[in-house]
Amino acid sequence: MVKVALITGIFSVLFAAGSSASTGEPSAYFQNSYPEARALFLKNLSHLKAEIPALEHREYKIPSSRFSDLVTDSLYLPPKSGRKGRLLILVSGIHGIEGFTGSALQNAFLSENFFNQRDEDVGLLLIHALNPYGFKQKRRVSENNVDLNRNFETTPELFKIKNPGYRKMNSLLNPSEPAQSGWQDRLKFYFQCVKALLQYSMDSLRRAILKGQYEVPKGIYFGGQEFEPQKELMENLLLKTAQGYSQVLLVDLHTGYGERGRLHLFADRTPAMDEKYLARLFAGHSLDYAQKKDFYEATGGLVVYAAKLLEAKTRYAGIVFEFGTLDSQKTLGSLDSLYRMVRENQIIQQGARSEEDQQKIAGLFSEMFYPSDSAWRASALDQFRETLSLALKNQKALK
Repeated sequence: MVKVALITGIFSVLFAAGSSASTGEPSAYFQNSYPEARALFLKNLSHLKAEIPALEHREYKIPSSRFSDLVTDSLYLPPKSGRKGRLLILVSGIHGIEGFTGSALQNAFLSENFFNQRDEDVGLLLIHALNPYGFKQKRRVSENNVDLNRNFETTPELFKIKNPGYRKMNSLLNPSEPAQSGWQDRLKFYFQCVKALLQYSMDSLRRAILKGQYEVPKGIYFGGQEFEPQKELMENLLLKTAQGYSQVLLVDLHTGYGERGRLHLFADRTPAMDEKYLARLFAGHSLDYAQKKDFYEATGGLVVYAAKLLEAKTRYAGIVFEFGTLDSQKTLGSLDSLYRMVRENQIIQQGARSEEDQQKIAGLFSEMFYPSDSAWRASALDQFRETLSLALKNQKALK
């Protein structure tokens, strides 16, 4: 019965995939390109600078062999009172294409009273477009095909980690022929995955794939074989800015994984993280821990890296705000997400069978991380406002 339900579900996903997104005017915060998103961020920043001279803006050029306009921006605003009580850090775009939503949320934060009503002892650090290459190219990864959220650690021992489960599925995850699209191709891919499911559990597959790997440079979820420039950038920013603060809350903005239209609060259990503090900050909301069934544990993540970096220096809590798009916490959604990831990378590494195939796959990939549905975008904004407001209120109450 389980197999029949899975096959029936596969056909429902196949024939629903071509349906159009709901129509409606998108919010002014959501832009269509990296240059437009950055321009809006700088515009909002300049307005604040005129009102608040203490605001500090820094530009960090990200090296590239292809582009000269790749910049990560940081905005730091010290507390109005001069007392370093609590520091809020908002990071967008570590997975390039996910920066469209992350940038929109940061721009909403800067534009609305939500920003102006901050408490007097709260400092703010906004990091915009941590992966500007992926943002510009509408990819998740850096120019070196590195997933930056698998590339952060305090020592290079990270790059010695082996992922034998990934190796076993390398031919499925990283095909050697040009990519194609269409329902027959999707059906073939899904049944290849079903074969793997019969051999391994969905939980085992998800963890083997999403954990990260350091041996296949052209493969998906490649964490690199050395640190990307953003590692040093973040280390310097975090250590310098967090100094003197009694509490730090880092929120890393993501899209893609989880129930469509729902904000997941995605956390890690690690000795360096104050787990009880995190639970109290988001009291009333469930936390999806990486070690929990139906979610995944990754290596080299920014949130855990910051916990290790700031350990014993301040009371730290780090969380991923993950806005779900494809119900990928379920088996069918997980297969659909994997298909889009594999084919997008296949286009880059092997090319596409035709221009039509390339465009279709690019469209599927974009919808996975930046839905065109205006209702999804409005919901993301509403949930962001409500959840972050709650965390700041609770953070103020904790001594």
